Amino acid sequence: MNKGVVLFAFNNGRIDYIKQAIYCAKRVKNYLKLPVQLITNDKEYIESNFPFYKKYIDNVTHCDAPASSTKTFHNGIYANKGKLKWINSARDSAYELSIFEKTLVIDTDLLISNDKLLTCFDTPEDFMIAKDYHMVNTQKHYASLDRISDKSIPMYWATILYFTKSTTAKTVFDTVQHIKENYNYYRLTYDIVETKFRNDFAFSIAVHMMRGFVEDSNWPMSVPSDMWVSIDKDVLIDIKDNSIQLLTQREYDYLAVKLTDATTHIMNKFSLDKFIDTEFANE
Repeated sequence: MNKGVVLFAFNNGRIDYIKQAIYCAKRVKNYLKLPVQLITNDKEYIESNFPFYKKYIDNVTHCDAPASSTKTFHNGIYANKGKLKWINSARDSAYELSIFEKTLVIDTDLLISNDKLLTCFDTPEDFMIAKDYHMVNTQKHYASLDRISDKSIPMYWATILYFTKSTTAKTVFDTVQHIKENYNYYRLTYDIVETKFRNDFAFSIAVHMMRGFVEDSNWPMSVPSDMWVSIDKDVLIDIKDNSIQLLTQREYDYLAVKLTDATTHIMNKFSLDKFIDTEFANE
């Protein structure tokens, strides 16, 4: 196939990333009209729990679950009791596993709400990655979302990646794989405090290395789309077509927010999961 979307999904026992992926694919079909490839370790789970998945997923590719770390997940102001598995380190295999010549890789918790990402396929670029973003709560700013550490390099978001089957893109993914295999070295070199592997950090470091260790460069281009970010202390309330309603955390209460025509990264997996259950009830 010439072009399409790739999703990775590995369940952790509490959060159903596969269910998220099917819902994400449903929105991809609606707004981007592209084929979707799901890369996962559990095709049997898909077939037994979501018999309708073929309406939205065109190809399921097996991939063993990568090594996991642990992470505290929030559902609004509430944190889960104990840390959960975080299985997110397979992104570097996207180049090898993608069945497309031109590939858009997105997180399963990204709510596509317009067709702006289609512009990627019309550019001459071999690799693009999300850089710019907007906070759903415009009163909040998180320095940790701008740089991978206070004294280090700008952060790129592996939430949205675009690449072609090309030498440049292959080099990016090979470099990310090298960084993953030697992550403790790169974590210390780039003053990264947290110990768990993060795709955002690995791709940011790979970009920095490939452009000659300089910060200012015209490469890579940011993906041609808006990206709104809702942290996991926010709560998703409802989704109707391209309209998303959330409660976003303030100092002592919540602010009601409605986004329209805004592709949105929902970090509160529990509130997203609850909404999808309602959405899939009639499938």
